[in-house]
Amino acid sequence: MSHLNPGHKWRLSGRALKHLTLLAALVLMLIPVHGWLKLLQPYWLALVLIYWVMEEPEHNGLFTAFFYGLLLDVLYGSLLGKHGLSLLVIAYLVSKYARQFRMTSFWQLSLIVGVLLLNDLFIRAFIDWLTHGSLPRLEDLLPVISGVLVWPWLKLLLDHLHARSRR
Repeated sequence: MSHLNPGHKWRLSGRALKHLTLLAALVLMLIPVHGWLKLLQPYWLALVLIYWVMEEPEHNGLFTAFFYGLLLDVLYGSLLGKHGLSLLVIAYLVSKYARQFRMTSFWQLSLIVGVLLLNDLFIRAFIDWLTHGSLPRLEDLLPVISGVLVWPWLKLLLDHLHARSRR
């Protein structure tokens, strides 16, 4: 029987950290925010997924993106597969160009994340247009802008947590 060492620090494996941060992103998206703050809420799940696919493209594939997208669809009560498809496209693009993304500057990467979020918004808006006939509004761009602004700080936090999990 093993004994716990009180001086030993508890740490997560890389896989557990990935899923814990993805679940935390889901929770952040489910927190009820009202009024104009709801318009500024970043697409947390996409941001965290971009990070993990970029850091470990060989271990974070399309299945992870589609699974968490479907989970978000169920939790939001949206059309099943809408977020799954949009996150699948993000994961594919990031995994395809992960090496190039890692070699870009910190600020260029923020712009790339903005383009990925804009592409995601376009896919979801197109699905909404096909299914409900609803057109996108200008304020639908606000989460893309807030995502670009949040990305550098989120990346720093996830880099720190990821580095600690590898020690």
